[in-house]
Amino acid sequence: MNANMIWFTSPAQNWLQCLPVGNGHIGCMISGDPFCNTLSLNDDTLWSGYQRDYLKADFQQNLQEVRRLMLENKRAQAEEIVETCLTNRFTQAFLPLGDLLIRSREGEILDYHRALDLASGVARARFLRDGKSVLCETFVSYPDDVLVHTMNSEAPEEYEISFTCELMHEVCCDDEGITLTGYAPNDLIIGDVGNFASSANQLCYDEPEKSMRFAVRAQMITDGMVVSHENSLSIQGARRMMIVLSSATSYAKGDAYLTHCVDATRAAARRDWRGIKDAHVLDHSALFNRVQLDLGADGNEDSCEERLARMRCGETKGSDISLLFQYGRYLLIASSRRGSQAANLQGIWNRDVIPPWWSGYTLNINLQMNYWLTDRTNLTECFEPFISYTERLSEAGKQTASVNYGAEGSVAHHQSDIWAHSTPVGLDRVRIPQSARYMMWNMSLPWLCLQMYDHYLYNPDKQFLESELYPMMKSSADFIKSTFTRVGGRLYNIPSTSPENMYRDEAGRELAICNMSAMDIAITKEFSLAFANVCRMLDHASVAEYWTQFANEVCDYTVSSTGALREWDGDFEETERGHRHFSMLFGIYPGNSLIGSAYESAARKSLNARLECGSGQTGWSAVWATLLLARFGEGDAAYDTLLKLMRENIHDNLFGAHPPDLFQIDASFGYTIAVCEMILQEFNGVIRLLPALPKALPSGSLTGLKVHGGHEVSLAWKNSKVEWVGIIAARDDAVTIEANGLFSNEVGDWVSGRALHIPLRQGEHYRFFRVSDL
Repeated sequence: MNANMIWFTSPAQNWLQCLPVGNGHIGCMISGDPFCNTLSLNDDTLWSGYQRDYLKADFQQNLQEVRRLMLENKRAQAEEIVETCLTNRFTQAFLPLGDLLIRSREGEILDYHRALDLASGVARARFLRDGKSVLCETFVSYPDDVLVHTMNSEAPEEYEISFTCELMHEVCCDDEGITLTGYAPNDLIIGDVGNFASSANQLCYDEPEKSMRFAVRAQMITDGMVVSHENSLSIQGARRMMIVLSSATSYAKGDAYLTHCVDATRAAARRDWRGIKDAHVLDHSALFNRVQLDLGADGNEDSCEERLARMRCGETKGSDISLLFQYGRYLLIASSRRGSQAANLQGIWNRDVIPPWWSGYTLNINLQMNYWLTDRTNLTECFEPFISYTERLSEAGKQTASVNYGAEGSVAHHQSDIWAHSTPVGLDRVRIPQSARYMMWNMSLPWLCLQMYDHYLYNPDKQFLESELYPMMKSSADFIKSTFTRVGGRLYNIPSTSPENMYRDEAGRELAICNMSAMDIAITKEFSLAFANVCRMLDHASVAEYWTQFANEVCDYTVSSTGALREWDGDFEETERGHRHFSMLFGIYPGNSLIGSAYESAARKSLNARLECGSGQTGWSAVWATLLLARFGEGDAAYDTLLKLMRENIHDNLFGAHPPDLFQIDASFGYTIAVCEMILQEFNGVIRLLPALPKALPSGSLTGLKVHGGHEVSLAWKNSKVEWVGIIAARDDAVTIEANGLFSNEVGDWVSGRALHIPLRQGEHYRFFRVSDL
């Protein structure tokens, strides 16, 4: 059995057992039911709402009052103003497109098998119906921008094809296919932020002229007879049938959205089926096959049902880890391609008209985690939607900075959507108690810029540096410069929060805002130094000097009486000791400024305390904990945390889970980079091999990873020691590797010691081997 195959012995009984396919634009979940195969569809640009102004004329005045109260240590009064006067509307929702239903006749089903081949991006279902073979295949082509579903049967079959859709829509059928057109709700009204299914949350259609329009076209190619009905098609006597489907919205295609669907399906339908599939497989596999992880073949033959049974009992095999590692890469390829929207909280797959957290962009960890794996696992092309979304958010945030804050530059807060919402979210002057913990955090753009800066380090490109990275970093830098408050000679972001967490003050009151959280310290210092480096590369020497000094003047971390790194600006008691966020440890991961600093041991104590109190209880939180433990070199503890995730936070189709039964895709993406960090880390100019390898994975190989400079690094290990390292140089450069042992290169020269400094010439291949007898 293919090591990159997810397969089942029965059809999906619910959406979270379906198999996902996608091309960044079109997403589909496939049930594989022999009697009613459901293809649940999404379009990456189908959202509620429209572009609107969420600015508040009195925001600046109230913010100044908040700052005054904070400096007088009147935090409860300040927080009341924050939650009452600084909030605005919640963001809009990512919507389901609808379901394509393919009904077949009843019959005896035997030898059922459905599978998703991660390497080819093709899903299949095969079975016997009354002793006759049936094979169905589904994929979504990026080159042709269409979904293709084929059915081939040994005996003539009859099908009924129809659409269902929960949005306002109409269906039109003709002799060649079905067209669904509709429009999205013009608004999402949130009345109960904690209960997504509450009747207080409503989708509104009261301004249809402002709503987003959408269309889906499904065209049939068959050797059977097609009969059109009012809302469905019947196909009779078909041994072969192919459905070619396209979707579009007015957001993406303007008034030509319907024409685009019709033209795309007709163009693909005129092509040979094999040609469409071959082009898709070539495109998909060219990305997927760049990286291979081998942790042993034991278990590769097992069905997903068998894998889940043992993972949920804590009996994970190396092949399970490899499969989930590659699943994260597969899902990113399927949900984030050049020209598509950035992968949202559910990637590109959503079944609910009011999904959990609106299936939007949560900017205090989740969007960032979606893309941590991108460059390291050699999927650089999939990062483009992250860049384009950050650019749009930065542009939108300029008005928010100017009008709301009276500041230069650009700002965004913790939650956004396709409309690049950049203001704090809430109920607009109707106070949601304790909402400050999430809504009053304004450091998302510097964090996103840091991630783009890291992307540049992997892909040094002067044009990107000048035309994209520098302008966005400058906008964030200008905002920081014009809003930070100098107190006692140090710089503070007032008010500040530690995302979604709270503390008790001396009077026992539960509060969220402070004068500077540890996360804001880390982001500001690392952003300032990164921006200084960008300025230095562009010969802006005086600006670089300014931001280097700015980083030094930002207030420093503090340590609690127990020796742990403080999350806030005082020795406060946490209201939730096992909180799911590890915001105070940003400087360990995804940053690195705390590593090797005077505060590293305090940071380790903070992590211990949180984990001992139950943190890591959601899929993405377990991933972050794993990454932090790996950065501390705690391989066995990191591995145990991954096992906990696999026991408790994996859905039946291997999607990452958020308790009690919700789907968030960040855990799937984060899982991949968490495995990488146990095997290879890179920071402060040094590549570290096997820095946190658990005892449970003593042997294996990982090939095709990228490091800064764009070089490819591969390695194998045995008995927990590196056996060989390979490097393919992307350019003339040099790398430093902590090899933790003795190596010889392929021409027989000996190199000893922990650090190997290796000069590289573009296009050259280098290979080093362990010397076992020295």
